[in-house]
Amino acid sequence: MNAASQWSTIGWMVLCGALMGLVFDFYRVIARRFHIPRWMLPAFDVVYWAAATLGVFNVLLDHNHGEVRLYVFLGLGIGVTGYFGLLSPHVVKAADRIVTLVIGLAAWLWKAFRLVIAVPFLFLVRILAKLLDIVFVIIAAILLYVGKLLLIPLMPLWNWLWDKLLPVRRRVTAGIEGWKRLKNRIKAAWETFWKKS
Repeated sequence: MNAASQWSTIGWMVLCGALMGLVFDFYRVIARRFHIPRWMLPAFDVVYWAAATLGVFNVLLDHNHGEVRLYVFLGLGIGVTGYFGLLSPHVVKAADRIVTLVIGLAAWLWKAFRLVIAVPFLFLVRILAKLLDIVFVIIAAILLYVGKLLLIPLMPLWNWLWDKLLPVRRRVTAGIEGWKRLKNRIKAAWETFWKKS
Protein backbone atom coordinates (compact mmCIF):
# COMPACT_ATOMS: atom_id res chain seq x y z
CA MET A 1 0.00 0.00 0.00
CA ASN A 2 1.42 3.37 -1.02
CA ALA A 3 1.77 6.43 1.21
CA ALA A 4 -1.12 8.32 -0.42
CA SER A 5 -3.49 5.45 0.35
CA GLN A 6 -2.23 5.31 3.93
CA TRP A 7 -2.74 9.04 4.43
CA SER A 8 -6.20 8.77 2.89
CA THR A 9 -7.06 5.95 5.30
CA ILE A 10 -5.75 7.97 8.27
CA GLY A 11 -7.91 10.91 7.16
CA TRP A 12 -10.98 8.70 6.96
CA MET A 13 -10.21 7.23 10.37
CA VAL A 14 -9.90 10.74 11.86
CA LEU A 15 -13.30 11.53 10.36
CA CYS A 16 -14.72 8.25 11.73
CA GLY A 17 -13.36 9.05 15.20
CA ALA A 18 -14.93 12.52 15.10
CA LEU A 19 -18.26 11.02 13.93
CA MET A 20 -18.12 8.45 16.73
CA GLY A 21 -17.73 11.27 19.25
CA LEU A 22 -20.56 13.24 17.61
CA VAL A 23 -22.95 10.28 17.72
CA PHE A 24 -21.92 9.53 21.30
CA ASP A 25 -22.73 13.11 22.36
CA PHE A 26 -26.16 12.93 20.72
CA TYR A 27 -26.71 9.56 22.39
CA ARG A 28 -25.83 11.04 25.82
CA VAL A 29 -28.15 14.02 25.32
CA ILE A 30 -31.06 11.82 24.18
CA ALA A 31 -30.53 9.39 27.08
CA ARG A 32 -30.59 12.31 29.54
CA ARG A 33 -33.57 14.11 28.00
CA PHE A 34 -35.73 11.00 27.71
CA HIS A 35 -34.73 9.77 31.19
CA ILE A 36 -33.55 6.34 30.05
CA PRO A 37 -33.08 4.17 33.18
CA ARG A 38 -29.48 3.50 34.21
CA TRP A 39 -29.94 -0.28 34.03
CA MET A 40 -30.74 0.04 30.29
CA LEU A 41 -27.65 2.13 29.43
CA PRO A 42 -25.19 -0.82 29.15
CA ALA A 43 -27.41 -2.40 26.50
CA PHE A 44 -27.50 0.87 24.54
CA ASP A 45 -23.73 1.20 24.95
CA VAL A 46 -23.25 -2.26 23.42
CA VAL A 47 -25.48 -1.28 20.49
CA TYR A 48 -23.54 1.98 20.03
CA TRP A 49 -20.14 0.28 20.03
CA ALA A 50 -21.33 -2.50 17.72
CA ALA A 51 -22.69 0.07 15.23
CA ALA A 52 -19.49 2.15 15.50
CA THR A 53 -17.31 -0.91 14.90
CA LEU A 54 -19.34 -1.96 11.87
CA GLY A 55 -19.21 1.59 10.47
CA VAL A 56 -15.43 1.84 10.86
CA PHE A 57 -14.95 -1.62 9.34
CA ASN A 58 -17.09 -0.67 6.31
CA VAL A 59 -14.98 2.45 5.78
CA LEU A 60 -11.81 0.31 6.02
CA LEU A 61 -13.22 -2.13 3.46
CA ASP A 62 -13.87 0.73 1.04
CA HIS A 63 -10.47 2.43 1.45
CA ASN A 64 -7.80 -0.18 2.29
CA HIS A 65 -9.54 -3.55 1.74
CA GLY A 66 -10.21 -4.03 5.46
CA GLU A 67 -6.58 -4.05 6.57
CA VAL A 68 -6.23 -3.11 10.25
CA ARG A 69 -2.89 -1.39 10.87
CA LEU A 70 -1.49 0.76 13.65
CA TYR A 71 -2.23 3.99 11.76
CA VAL A 72 -5.94 3.03 11.72
CA PHE A 73 -6.07 3.21 15.52
CA LEU A 74 -3.90 6.32 15.42
CA GLY A 75 -6.38 8.06 13.10
CA LEU A 76 -9.35 7.00 15.25
CA GLY A 77 -7.61 8.25 18.38
CA ILE A 78 -6.78 11.60 16.79
CA GLY A 79 -10.38 11.99 15.57
CA VAL A 80 -11.99 11.11 18.93
CA THR A 81 -9.52 13.16 20.99
CA GLY A 82 -9.72 16.16 18.68
CA TYR A 83 -13.49 16.05 18.65
CA PHE A 84 -13.87 15.85 22.46
CA GLY A 85 -11.19 18.48 22.96
CA LEU A 86 -12.50 21.02 20.45
CA LEU A 87 -16.11 20.38 19.47
CA SER A 88 -17.87 18.29 22.13
CA PRO A 89 -19.13 21.13 24.41
CA HIS A 90 -20.59 23.03 21.44
CA VAL A 91 -22.13 19.87 19.95
CA VAL A 92 -23.74 18.94 23.29
CA LYS A 93 -25.41 22.37 23.46
CA ALA A 94 -26.50 22.13 19.83
CA ALA A 95 -27.76 18.57 20.35
CA ASP A 96 -29.75 19.70 23.39
CA ARG A 97 -31.37 22.46 21.33
CA ILE A 98 -32.06 20.08 18.44
CA VAL A 99 -33.68 17.53 20.77
CA THR A 100 -35.77 20.32 22.33
CA LEU A 101 -36.80 21.46 18.86
CA VAL A 102 -37.69 17.91 17.77
CA ILE A 103 -39.72 17.31 20.95
CA GLY A 104 -41.56 20.62 20.48
CA LEU A 105 -42.19 19.84 16.81
CA ALA A 106 -43.46 16.35 17.68
CA ALA A 107 -45.79 17.82 20.33
CA TRP A 108 -47.06 20.42 17.85
CA LEU A 109 -47.62 17.74 15.18
CA TRP A 110 -49.48 15.58 17.71
CA LYS A 111 -51.72 18.52 18.68
CA ALA A 112 -52.33 19.31 15.01
CA PHE A 113 -53.14 15.66 14.32
CA ARG A 114 -55.59 15.59 17.22
CA LEU A 115 -57.19 18.87 16.17
CA VAL A 116 -57.42 18.14 12.45
CA ILE A 117 -57.99 14.36 12.38
CA ALA A 118 -58.64 12.73 15.77
CA VAL A 119 -61.18 15.20 17.20
CA PRO A 120 -63.34 15.38 14.02
CA PHE A 121 -63.12 11.61 13.64
CA LEU A 122 -64.25 11.02 17.23
CA PHE A 123 -67.03 13.61 16.73
CA LEU A 124 -68.24 11.75 13.63
CA VAL A 125 -68.06 8.42 15.49
CA ARG A 126 -70.19 9.83 18.32
CA ILE A 127 -72.75 11.23 15.87
CA LEU A 128 -72.91 7.90 14.03
CA ALA A 129 -73.32 6.06 17.33
CA LYS A 130 -76.23 8.34 18.30
CA LEU A 131 -77.80 7.92 14.85
CA LEU A 132 -77.45 4.15 15.13
CA ASP A 133 -79.10 4.28 18.57
CA ILE A 134 -82.00 6.27 17.12
CA VAL A 135 -82.31 3.89 14.16
CA PHE A 136 -82.24 0.90 16.51
CA VAL A 137 -84.99 2.40 18.70
CA ILE A 138 -87.13 3.19 15.64
CA ILE A 139 -86.66 -0.31 14.18
CA ALA A 140 -87.42 -1.91 17.55
CA ALA A 141 -90.60 0.19 17.89
CA ILE A 142 -91.70 -0.72 14.35
CA LEU A 143 -91.05 -4.42 14.98
CA LEU A 144 -93.01 -4.31 18.23
CA TYR A 145 -95.91 -2.55 16.53
CA VAL A 146 -95.89 -5.02 13.61
CA GLY A 147 -95.65 -7.89 16.10
CA LYS A 148 -98.70 -6.60 17.96
CA LEU A 149 -100.60 -6.26 14.67
CA LEU A 150 -99.67 -9.82 13.73
CA LEU A 151 -100.74 -11.12 17.14
CA ILE A 152 -104.21 -9.51 17.02
CA PRO A 153 -105.70 -12.31 14.88
CA LEU A 154 -104.18 -14.88 17.25
CA MET A 155 -105.69 -13.32 20.40
CA PRO A 156 -108.95 -15.37 20.25
CA LEU A 157 -106.90 -18.56 19.95
CA TRP A 158 -104.69 -17.45 22.86
CA ASN A 159 -107.74 -16.65 25.03
CA TRP A 160 -109.26 -20.05 24.20
CA LEU A 161 -105.98 -21.82 25.10
CA TRP A 162 -105.67 -19.79 28.31
CA ASP A 163 -109.16 -20.87 29.36
CA LYS A 164 -108.47 -24.51 28.46
CA LEU A 165 -105.30 -24.44 30.53
CA LEU A 166 -107.19 -23.28 33.65
CA PRO A 167 -107.07 -26.70 35.38
CA VAL A 168 -103.35 -27.01 34.66
CA ARG A 169 -102.73 -23.50 35.94
CA ARG A 170 -104.61 -24.28 39.12
CA ARG A 171 -102.56 -27.43 39.69
CA VAL A 172 -99.33 -25.56 39.10
CA THR A 173 -100.41 -22.80 41.48
CA ALA A 174 -101.45 -25.38 44.10
CA GLY A 175 -98.12 -27.19 43.69
CA ILE A 176 -96.17 -23.96 44.15
CA GLU A 177 -98.16 -23.06 47.26
CA GLY A 178 -97.71 -26.60 48.65
CA TRP A 179 -93.96 -26.36 48.08
CA LYS A 180 -93.86 -23.03 49.90
CA ARG A 181 -95.78 -24.48 52.87
CA LEU A 182 -93.49 -27.52 53.00
CA LYS A 183 -90.42 -25.30 52.88
CA ASN A 184 -91.76 -23.15 55.72
CA ARG A 185 -92.49 -26.26 57.85
CA ILE A 186 -88.97 -27.63 57.26
CA LYS A 187 -87.48 -24.27 58.14
CA ALA A 188 -89.59 -24.03 61.34
CA ALA A 189 -88.66 -27.58 62.37
CA TRP A 190 -84.97 -26.86 61.74
CA GLU A 191 -85.08 -23.70 63.83
CA THR A 192 -86.92 -25.55 66.65
CA PHE A 193 -84.34 -28.34 66.59
CA TRP A 194 -81.46 -25.86 66.90
CA LYS A 195 -83.17 -23.96 69.71
CA LYS A 196 -83.63 -27.16 71.74
CA SER A 197 -80.07 -28.29 71.20
